Amino acid sequence: MKKLPIGLQNFKEIIEYGYLYVDKTRQIYDLIDQGKLYFLSRPRRFGKSLLLTTLRYIFDGEKELFKGLYIAEQTDYNWKKHPILQFNFADYGHEYGRDELEKMIRGDLEEYSQEFGVKLPNASIGNQFRALVKQISKKHNSVVVLIDEYDKPIVDFLTEPEKAKENRAVLREFFSPLKGLDSQHHLRFLFITGVSKFSKVSLFSDLNNLQDLSMRKRSTDLLGITHKELSTYFSDRIELAATHYQISEDKLLEDVKYWYNGYSYDGVTKLYNPFSILNFFDEFRFSNYWFATGTPTFLVETIRDRGIHPQELEETKVNIDFFDKFSLEDLEMSGLLFQTGYLTVKRVEQRGYRTNYFLGYPNIEVHHSFTHHLLQAFTYKQQGTVGNALIRMQEGLEEGNLEAFILQLKVLLADISYHLHPPNKSEEASFKMWEGYFHTIIYLIMTFLSLDVQSEVTKHKGRLDLSVQTPKFLYLMEFKLDKPAENAIEQIKEREYIQSYMNVEKTIYLVGVGFSQTERNVATWEAEIWDRSE
Repeated sequence: MKKLPIGLQNFKEIIEYGYLYVDKTRQIYDLIDQGKLYFLSRPRRFGKSLLLTTLRYIFDGEKELFKGLYIAEQTDYNWKKHPILQFNFADYGHEYGRDELEKMIRGDLEEYSQEFGVKLPNASIGNQFRALVKQISKKHNSVVVLIDEYDKPIVDFLTEPEKAKENRAVLREFFSPLKGLDSQHHLRFLFITGVSKFSKVSLFSDLNNLQDLSMRKRSTDLLGITHKELSTYFSDRIELAATHYQISEDKLLEDVKYWYNGYSYDGVTKLYNPFSILNFFDEFRFSNYWFATGTPTFLVETIRDRGIHPQELEETKVNIDFFDKFSLEDLEMSGLLFQTGYLTVKRVEQRGYRTNYFLGYPNIEVHHSFTHHLLQAFTYKQQGTVGNALIRMQEGLEEGNLEAFILQLKVLLADISYHLHPPNKSEEASFKMWEGYFHTIIYLIMTFLSLDVQSEVTKHKGRLDLSVQTPKFLYLMEFKLDKPAENAIEQIKEREYIQSYMNVEKTIYLVGVGFSQTERNVATWEAEIWDRSE
């Protein structure tokens, strides 16, 4: 049984020390054989760095490392050695602003000039980069340039847009020579990875022959692990995990798929995030491994502050232009969530020559974790407070104990008035804001609990605010702002919302909750069991 390469990103280390490697060299060979200038965006911890080191050793001519893999056994690749310049912008940490970033780049350029025995001019980083590649190419061979996480110096400063723009300017200067270097035949191969495709970085405007693989068919399984690959490469671990949980292998795979599968860039090929899968088979424990490696504080607080209802994120419809470029001047939330891995392509719809993409959460790991963080942001509560409240709320709903549910709802809403200070609005606008705010909290709670939830359900006489089903109970909920809870139950009855659920063989509760603008919490609530004899 091969060791699991958790946290390892160097292909040579993985092979030489006997770690598990999911063979992606068929896809890699196709890229080398059919083109030379590529860009690929994928979320963090999706295998981008491993891909680049694999390319490095291919172009370094180290055929022996690839023994038994597709590229060495089933292709006629020539294994010619090329000089390689590899830059990893993830090494330039969050503290690096414009001056520090430029200093780090100059340091890397100087190291490569010494390695290959060439001299750099006293010039801008762009001109130094141009001179370096030209001299190496003339002295040795055409150059392979590998650039990992090119956008890290921008992404790290999304909360400080001026610094992000300054770093973007540095990157624009650094990348500006690439088009000329290619046209002069100094480049053998160029591969750039990142999380986002930012505009105004010169890559996607000046280098117009750069192929963006991000949404192309040939890259749908270049990174990530398919279900077939999971079954093949992890077969021994699957057997052990099934034994650990005392379930069949089919049942285990079903649960693993539900929890971790679902990333997609064509709506058809579904992928596992490698980091989560490796950690699951190391511990045999279902947990939020990928999500735990990065806290989306900026994202969830922006969603809250912009008044975006989380339900809007669950099936966002976009066209192909949506994936083209990302602007610092206009941060579009769905685009940011997609590129950072919190949303993915759920399905694709072809309408004539137009293609529509529908985005949503990739799997239960991301959905649960992101919803939990949204609840923390919207309620201004710590993780422990939210977690404890949710456990008690689920118990209350599953046991038909609405008093326990309402008590915890009050806990989550407590003290919001100390944090939330909306701008001066008209009475009508303020009313709508608070009404939407309370609806959002309830919706997040129910979706996190993985209950069967429908929000704003359209009926023949109006719209029911929420229906929630547990194994034993069905709750029909109506919410009111600055009105008694009894009014909500009366509305459920008068508008005959119950008719759609008359054949449901569960105890049905009619629930009215009255919120208060001034108290910013639950003011009143009422519940009654529907009498089927009526």
